[in-house]
Amino acid sequence: METTEKIESLIARGVEADLFGMDFVQSLDLETVRDGYNGIGPEFLGSDVRAKVTDHLAIFEPAALVHDLRNEFSDGTRYSFNFANYEFLKNCRKLADQKYGWYNPRRYFARHVAHLLYVAVSAEKFGWRAWLEAKERHEKKMRALNKASH
Repeated sequence: METTEKIESLIARGVEADLFGMDFVQSLDLETVRDGYNGIGPEFLGSDVRAKVTDHLAIFEPAALVHDLRNEFSDGTRYSFNFANYEFLKNCRKLADQKYGWYNPRRYFARHVAHLLYVAVSAEKFGWRAWLEAKERHEKKMRALNKASH
């Protein structure tokens, strides 16, 4: 789990980059954001591998933060799944464009990587399954909270 300072830094970077979905992230308390963020890559990779992937693709971390929180609050619908993934792609492209000038070949490589990440999160066997599993996890968490409050 990331430190509070790291999460605050990612939120600040996302706001500075004017990423889509930052209003949603900022509407949540910091602990919820911290709990919902797991870096770049699917959970089945494990935290060590995800940490390396996240470090390597750090340019996209603020976009991953928004996407992870969308996933955390999944409603299980195809519409929201497609929305979250397209938002992720747009945010990754925005970060690539802001990092590298139009004349820099790295910009276009980063945009290509953004598209590959989009393909991965949109994949039926990975992204969709993770979206449905996230909905189940969230509902289970809410039921446990409701039982505890009664």
